[in-house]
Amino acid sequence: MVRDLVRLIHSVKRPSHFKQIHALVTTAFPSLASFLVRRLLSVPLVDYAREVFDRIPQPDEDLSNSLISMYARLSLHEEAMEVFRSMIRSDVCIDSYTVPPIIKSCLSLADLGLGKQVHCLAIGRGLDTDAFVQTALMNFYSRSGELAFAKTIFEKMGTKDPIAYNCLISAYSNSGDVLAARKLFDEMPNRSTASWNSLISCYACNGDYQEALRIFERMKDEKCNPNEITLASVFSICAKLGDLNAGLSAEKFIDDNNLCRNTILSTAIMEMYLKCGAVEEARRQFDKMNKRDVVTWSAMIAGYAQNGKPEQALELFESMKNENIKPNDVALVSILSVCADSGSVEACEEIGCYIESQGMASNVFVASALLDMYSKCGNISKSHQIFLNMPQKDTVTWNSMIAGLATNGLSEDAFAVYKQMIKTGGRPNDITFVGLLTACSHAGLVEMGLEIFRHMKIDHEIVPQIEHYACIVDLFCRAGRLKDAYDFICGMEVEPNAVIWSSLLSASRIHMNIELAELSVKKLAEQDPDSSWYYVLLSNIYSSTSHWQEALNVQKMLKDKKVQKAAAYSWVEVDNKLHKFLVGDSSLPRNTEVHGTVNGLAMQSTWVGHDFDSSLGL
Repeated sequence: MVRDLVRLIHSVKRPSHFKQIHALVTTAFPSLASFLVRRLLSVPLVDYAREVFDRIPQPDEDLSNSLISMYARLSLHEEAMEVFRSMIRSDVCIDSYTVPPIIKSCLSLADLGLGKQVHCLAIGRGLDTDAFVQTALMNFYSRSGELAFAKTIFEKMGTKDPIAYNCLISAYSNSGDVLAARKLFDEMPNRSTASWNSLISCYACNGDYQEALRIFERMKDEKCNPNEITLASVFSICAKLGDLNAGLSAEKFIDDNNLCRNTILSTAIMEMYLKCGAVEEARRQFDKMNKRDVVTWSAMIAGYAQNGKPEQALELFESMKNENIKPNDVALVSILSVCADSGSVEACEEIGCYIESQGMASNVFVASALLDMYSKCGNISKSHQIFLNMPQKDTVTWNSMIAGLATNGLSEDAFAVYKQMIKTGGRPNDITFVGLLTACSHAGLVEMGLEIFRHMKIDHEIVPQIEHYACIVDLFCRAGRLKDAYDFICGMEVEPNAVIWSSLLSASRIHMNIELAELSVKKLAEQDPDSSWYYVLLSNIYSSTSHWQEALNVQKMLKDKKVQKAAAYSWVEVDNKLHKFLVGDSSLPRNTEVHGTVNGLAMQSTWVGHDFDSSLGL
């Protein structure tokens, strides 16, 4: 009967059948309870296994270890600790199979103190010389940032396998000690693929991407086979470097060796193409993939957004929704950024309603991007409503709200939000003060802007960036204080860029300051020699101040250099679609209709005595 029951326990899979067997074991065959627990763990029916386990009067260490291991494997770390504490209370033997999964749970729970207690317990039980325990402890201390402990355990190990070396290499990498990691790697008698991956990751994490690629080449030369992790890391490095040739070489290695392209690796290749600007090739990779997860979709959408292809990003986002794939925060933030920059109010409203209806606005990153989008399309009340409803706010959230209020001319509200940020313990950064200085600029609050600039440097110890200097220059220029603006530029601790000189030039045109206009144009010509707009502006200033000869000289210089004014587009949104217009462009689908309408308006204006041409500067 017992043999038949064991065979039955081993064969069943349905929970209802297990319940029937459990009843029989409880009433007639209690000695088979441990076997039933192990079978339940293998299915796995962990909760049911725990229920049976808890009814066993004195479970032995093997059964307890099995339950702890399963909990750790399923990331149920609190439950693993409960069983472990129960073992200690019941004086069940703690052995070398108990410690590794418990140490893993301590690491996942980020409980350094508890991990050290387990380490002490291992020493007391004489388990600290076991290779499995030592490796687990090394991994725990390495990933917890306790390099000294990890190094001590490594030095005491009798036999050091590649796993132990890899742990310490990772620890050195996390601490930024690349030289120590490399020295340890070079000392290894035997290197596994994971060893090479650890060193490649070490160089990549510490910013030495070229050396990481050289290690990859050496790995291939020494006939160690790269795996998916290796290649995904290499493609990520190529993406960061923008090195398309290196990425193509790595892809050729995959094809030449008939390596499998799983979803992770295919996504890494696609992202490499996107970061290198090869958007069309990235899309071909995307279309060839048999299986696409949410990360793949999000990466392609983000790639379109970052490469200035908003229409494709929106189209792909719609396709993603049609395939019932729920967007993650990366996809949502990317598409919100696209809508914010598109100027399409309808697109902003549509995507905003979708996110809120799906309950996705609770994520702090998505909510911050959402309120930023509404601010940029002019719906500041909706932006503020989202801000108020957010249960948690990070620095990006506060900054988005301050900047939104500032750019929409609500300076006092921007200052009020900043005060609330400080009051609630928020930590302002350099972006925060760009928003505040923008608010001062839009409101013409010169002295307050200068005070905020000093406050940023002295009280918050934030080093001014070029954006802060540009805000102060703009503040002076809007107030007509051109000399103060120029003196401030001369005293800057960083090199003034084209944005700053452009602000001064624009203000010089308004106030007809020829001297500063000429100086600004000279600086702009040095920094942006391929542009011509500043020469056109200077020529207009000369003409407006009756300096005809100087204006002719500028125009002749432009003609001699064959410099053409860059074409500027206008656009309008009709029926949820953006239409671009360029002077002289006759390629529009409805070109004849547009010109007919304009001519009709011109005739009507003439009939009412309005000089249509002169008002448009034609």
